[in-house]
Amino acid sequence: MMHSRNNAPDDASLQRVKAAKKILVVDDEVSIVHLIQLQLKFEGFQVVTAFDGMEALEKVAEEKPDLVVLDIMMPRVDGWVVCHSIKSNLETRNMRVIILSAQTRLMAKVKGLYIYQAEVYMTKPFDLDDLSGNINKLLCVAEEARGMLPSTN
Repeated sequence: MMHSRNNAPDDASLQRVKAAKKILVVDDEVSIVHLIQLQLKFEGFQVVTAFDGMEALEKVAEEKPDLVVLDIMMPRVDGWVVCHSIKSNLETRNMRVIILSAQTRLMAKVKGLYIYQAEVYMTKPFDLDDLSGNINKLLCVAEEARGMLPSTN
């Protein structure tokens, strides 16, 4: 379905929304964290990073991100524990979570989406544009639902 340009949010509104959003990127592979961080900063988001699950839990508490991009297989504390901690805490349960994992089995996806209640499950290797699209959809749709952006319908 195509939308006319005058129904879409204007670029300035979208940039204001993005500038107000904080994303936590968590992965023990430094190159992946830096690649995602670079892309999201270029798009105008605030970005914080963590390189293992323990650091992720600390950053969730300190930084209160709007969205977490989360690897599963990490040292100290794995991503399942981090996701469960986010989604079972009253203060953070509405935080959006995108799992980005090398685990491709169907049961891992079911576990991530239905047991741990992540909003999106993506597998590695991943497409940066797909990740960006999912992030924008989750954060901008949430704003639109609260009436902060004009409707795109």
